[in-house]
Amino acid sequence: MWSVLESKEGRNGRARFQGVATCGRTYGSAVYWKLSIRIFLSRRPWHLRKTCAAGGRGGCSPCTVQKSVRATRDTRHPRPAPGRCGRAPWGSLRRSQAVACDPLWYEAKEFCEWFSRKEGRHYRLPTEAEWEFAARAGTTTLFSSGDRPPAPESANAWGLKNMHTGVAEWVLDWYAPYLNDHQSDPVGPAAGHAKVIRGGGLDQQTPYYARSANRASYAPGFPPPAAREAQRSLLESDTVEGQTVQQQAKPELYADFVRDTPNNQGNHSIGFRVVMAPPPETAPTPVAAPFFQQAVKQRVDLAEHGPHPDRPYFRKRRLLPIPPENTPEERLAAQRIAGLHPSILRHQHSPALAVAPNGDVLAIYFTSVSETTPDVALMATRLRFGADAWDMPGFLLDFADANDASPMLWRDGKTLRLFWGSSQLSSGFPFQWSSSDDNGASWSEGAFPMFTALVGGHSAQPITSAFRTPDGAMFAASDGIGAESLLWVSRDGGRTWSDPGGRTNGRHTAFAPLKDNRILGMGGKNSDLDGFMPRSISSDAGRTWATSKTPFPALDANQRPTIARLASGRLFFAGDLQDRHGKQPAGIRERGAYVALSDDEGETWHIKPLPGAEAHESPERARDLGGATLGYAVASQGPNGLIHLITSMNAQALHFEFNEAWILAPPGATDEEQVSTAPPQPSVGEVRTYEEHDASGRVRARWSAGVATDGRYLLHGTETWYYPNGHRQWTARYDRGRKVGPETLWREDGSRLWRWDHRTDGTHVWTGYWPNGQKHTESTWRDHRAEGVATAWDASGKVVGQVTFADGKPKE
Repeated sequence: MWSVLESKEGRNGRARFQGVATCGRTYGSAVYWKLSIRIFLSRRPWHLRKTCAAGGRGGCSPCTVQKSVRATRDTRHPRPAPGRCGRAPWGSLRRSQAVACDPLWYEAKEFCEWFSRKEGRHYRLPTEAEWEFAARAGTTTLFSSGDRPPAPESANAWGLKNMHTGVAEWVLDWYAPYLNDHQSDPVGPAAGHAKVIRGGGLDQQTPYYARSANRASYAPGFPPPAAREAQRSLLESDTVEGQTVQQQAKPELYADFVRDTPNNQGNHSIGFRVVMAPPPETAPTPVAAPFFQQAVKQRVDLAEHGPHPDRPYFRKRRLLPIPPENTPEERLAAQRIAGLHPSILRHQHSPALAVAPNGDVLAIYFTSVSETTPDVALMATRLRFGADAWDMPGFLLDFADANDASPMLWRDGKTLRLFWGSSQLSSGFPFQWSSSDDNGASWSEGAFPMFTALVGGHSAQPITSAFRTPDGAMFAASDGIGAESLLWVSRDGGRTWSDPGGRTNGRHTAFAPLKDNRILGMGGKNSDLDGFMPRSISSDAGRTWATSKTPFPALDANQRPTIARLASGRLFFAGDLQDRHGKQPAGIRERGAYVALSDDEGETWHIKPLPGAEAHESPERARDLGGATLGYAVASQGPNGLIHLITSMNAQALHFEFNEAWILAPPGATDEEQVSTAPPQPSVGEVRTYEEHDASGRVRARWSAGVATDGRYLLHGTETWYYPNGHRQWTARYDRGRKVGPETLWREDGSRLWRWDHRTDGTHVWTGYWPNGQKHTESTWRDHRAEGVATAWDASGKVVGQVTFADGKPKE
């Protein structure tokens, strides 16, 4: 869909916008937060000059750009059937024959550039502010027609059609939360992961998501042209790697995670409109990366320091704080008062884990109220190498109005790869991914797979495993239909992908390549052989799987095992000793969780109970389990040989760190101090000062550290980072890995963003600041749990919220 608007004076008018945070309505079981916009205008900036509107939601439609105010349909280009959209290069189109069909944002931009050259005038996408101003047409109600959407093809007061009832529409801006201060003619941030979409939702095509103020977003490269064209040609066939595709009905098990229409990836319902106007004069706002992506060291040689491999080492930590873990839905506002990002909700699940080349440990969870709603986003945290505690979690990415779930991290050589799914988006792909070559400080734009054949039944849920085989093939794991899993494979470095066709006997299967080129799949859940977890082995790269019994108990809902190939050549495995109902197979008597090592490619295992594992977050399920749980577990090994294992579904997500010597030591070798989340710190030997420099040779970071008596590399002394303009970025002081005294993060303009006061009594006071220097939020924490009174202020210093926490929970 294109509508052409022209500036009345030949340039942008002036509009002032103020973002006002308001609590949104309840839709289904989820609470949505929105930003309403107050618009203050000195004059009406846009005058309707040319309009073209065609088509409707759910498919793509031909659209002509004509020298006429009247919207017309070019009958020479009939409406294509869903998934069968015709396309011609922009340069070959006559002015009356421009056809829009499943365009990615870059194609919309390319069209504007081509049309500008052809017409000798400036055409571009509208900014988000311009789009909403035109959609509202002077109204302040939910829709331009009032509090109910208008009828299709009916125009608003300014003559624009289908702003609320046609396809959703790409606009110019990168997506980011609105700023709190006043802006004139805003154009959004300078960069981002997604472009804003207006006029409709993604996962859910209901009027709520077509409101004037609604904001959706998706990757600007969705769908990749090559993948889109390949998919359309494949729809003429009916095979998956030579096997007939069986289009299955919705399964009873996990039906909410299976799309209604298979092989529909990329066939979206997003179009675009065009304005005739020069480029906006407003500068985009600077991009403020979350702390997870700031102050990230690039030096990798230090990451090899660690405990001696022959001496048992074990450590337990709290990973995620409370809040947000398990905050009651009706008390989510308390998290904002405590200082957490508003995108972080109450349920953190399905973790991804990787140890970066620099030794930092990265964890990514999806954050949600309900697991299948459009507000699900990805949050991240980092355990910096040499530090003893995880950073507070922060917002990582969100395709607004799309369910962003099931993250998976993979360290592929020097590159970190993040896979995740949009399981509720009917036009979504089985997975998408982003990469980082700088230890997670920055991430590439989201990419989508191009398939060489139609794919079989699956859930768009990556799980825990990705790896390369000796021939260079890349494998990435995903859930299948019901109690099954599969591996996607690429043999050309990720350029194209295929579905081998085989499925394992278990959901959330944990995969590892074997030394004889077979692939091992352990579990994962919702299936069993005499009460034991099944094992699946493929000798043909995932085309077929042979199933047998393992010595481990079968798993069920809220449980996921994990496997990792270690540098020593051993296999590491972890899971629960009972299923969610507390059932155990014959011969297993211990309860709780375990870790295991195999020296013979998974034929036999040395199994050890995991001390310090905790109960399920739900008291009812904890009683049913009758023992501790790892929930959804995932493991990764660092360059120094330490194994990292993290959990979900506990009252507070946990992190265990240990070496192979500890697993092989007798069960009683772990004392209470090691299981404590705050054990005594060892002494540190010689302390050295280190620096990192930017490309121009300026110091960007300076820190001190030493090697402890247990062999660990620990930060010790002051660490300071600098912006390119010379201003301080972040500073903290460490005592044998633990932060002490003040810690401050500044904005690039020199104003404080937040400050921690790490006190000697074990409490930590966290204060956030408005850009004008006034306090924004303040809260107190102990062992990653909020304690006492938390307060929020507006930018003028007025108290706007206050809540009291006890052991992390907001009190009534």
